[in-house]
Amino acid sequence: MKYIAILSTFILLFASCADDLDKSPLDKFSEDKVWRSAEGAQTFINGTLYVSKLLTENADDWSDNSVVNTEMSAAVRTIRELMTNANDYGWNKFGEIRRCNLIIEKVTASEDIKEADKEPLIAQAKMLRSIVYYTRARLFGRLMIVDRVLTPDDDLMFPRSKTIKETYDFIINDLTEAAEGLPVTASAGALTKGAAYALKAAVCLQGAAFLTDSNEKRDYYQQAKKACEDLFALGIYSLESDYGKLFNDYSTGLSSKEVILATYYLSETTKMSGTWMQSIVPNQGAGKIPEEVAAVWPVENFEGWHDKSPSQDLVDAYEVVDADGNAKTWDETSYYKNFKPNVDYVSNAIYRNRDARFYSTIAYDSVKYFNSIITTRVGGNLYYLNNKEKDRHMTKTGYLYIKNLYQDKSVIAGVPTDWHLIHLRLGRSYLDYAEALLRLGETTTAIEYINKVRMTHGKLPALSTALSFDQAWKYYKQERRVELVQEEDRYWSLLRWGKEDGLDEIEELNTPPTAIEIAADGKSFEIIPVPVVGPSNDRKFTTRRYFLPIPKNETILNEKLSDDQNPGWE
Repeated sequence: MKYIAILSTFILLFASCADDLDKSPLDKFSEDKVWRSAEGAQTFINGTLYVSKLLTENADDWSDNSVVNTEMSAAVRTIRELMTNANDYGWNKFGEIRRCNLIIEKVTASEDIKEADKEPLIAQAKMLRSIVYYTRARLFGRLMIVDRVLTPDDDLMFPRSKTIKETYDFIINDLTEAAEGLPVTASAGALTKGAAYALKAAVCLQGAAFLTDSNEKRDYYQQAKKACEDLFALGIYSLESDYGKLFNDYSTGLSSKEVILATYYLSETTKMSGTWMQSIVPNQGAGKIPEEVAAVWPVENFEGWHDKSPSQDLVDAYEVVDADGNAKTWDETSYYKNFKPNVDYVSNAIYRNRDARFYSTIAYDSVKYFNSIITTRVGGNLYYLNNKEKDRHMTKTGYLYIKNLYQDKSVIAGVPTDWHLIHLRLGRSYLDYAEALLRLGETTTAIEYINKVRMTHGKLPALSTALSFDQAWKYYKQERRVELVQEEDRYWSLLRWGKEDGLDEIEELNTPPTAIEIAADGKSFEIIPVPVVGPSNDRKFTTRRYFLPIPKNETILNEKLSDDQNPGWE
């Protein structure tokens, strides 16, 4: 905790002058104190750690996992084919790249920093640079490679790399060199050797899908496999037995051996409105619903914004352990087949004995939510039509996210809170390893690693190691989906798999979202199209979606980009 408090202070101090440092001579900011000691350089690096958050930019909302509210910003609606090349959707991160290059150059040139101290400092800068480039590469593909600090005398008209492999090779090389210089262990929130290995595996998987040469693809998958094995060989990470606490409890997120890289915030500098928690909680209370509803279903005041809800399709992905001990989809279980509409309760028929991760991720009708029993059914206290604003700040699907939510807090914008956001963890790396193995034809071992996650976190029975490749791949995709909800994965995985399979259409990104409507007595239900849906949830996939457009203004200002727009965005 002490380290995090210190780190937060440094981030505040140096983030405020970061832009100035990028624009002004360093001597105005005591350059001697910054680059004449390892401590000074580390402080500057601490002020650059914010780029880690780029790994978790909330593109999960762009996938079939979520339904976004109609008032969401245009930035979120980009994936609904509403975007144009008129706006910058994350292209310009060159200030962050410059900071990383500055660290590398200044530390390398310093005559005061001991040589033994230089390697870990430079390694951190290279990993941070790789994060910026990787998160831009999955958005835009080929990038402008800038590996030095530019001056006003330099030619600032950079072309994009000739191939996407050139871009990904640059990122992979940074991570390879970073892994060599980073420590095995470090204080919470800091970069480590394990983080470099974990990220390298993810980069190789994503990049491989966009290569055309089969040998180059295989090399990337081999590199992903090796990076995971290097990570596992460190012997310091293990799966957290309580999946929910990993995300929904600050102390667990801070101390868990599963976490490889996370960002931590302290209540001294963080309020509810500055976290994802604000965006997933509804805006509802006794004063906002009819008195007769509050009398039957009392509810505390929730002052969230509720920008998004879990889709019915996501809920369907969580398996059920049936009475016979086998895992099945909910509509294949004895619980559902024996369900008598208008007699039995829906919750017992379709939400019983789900994958354990379901109960830590999604709230549904008639469960405890904070200190209230919530009812999303028709006429319930969180039924969207029982809110004065009707179509704003309420679930339209019948579900709420609870992953990444501390339910011991009051959800009011100004309430101080600790907060943590996980970027890399062992569960993800086990699945990355499984994907690399499947691509390399090593199906049996891949299933073993799928089972590690499935059994520990999902409390589900193991998959047979005798499954065919097609069967294993189907279960793998499902497992990845439920394991990594709200962890910046689903959208990129769908693009990766679609590109690898040469798809002109990705079905999951074309299918209209659905919701559940449970009758007022809780004894019958319908799966329906999501009500009150605007263009935010229009889903239409075309091949141009594989990459976002280079901002038109950039192609005008930089002549070397003028004829180099991504396909479909000209």
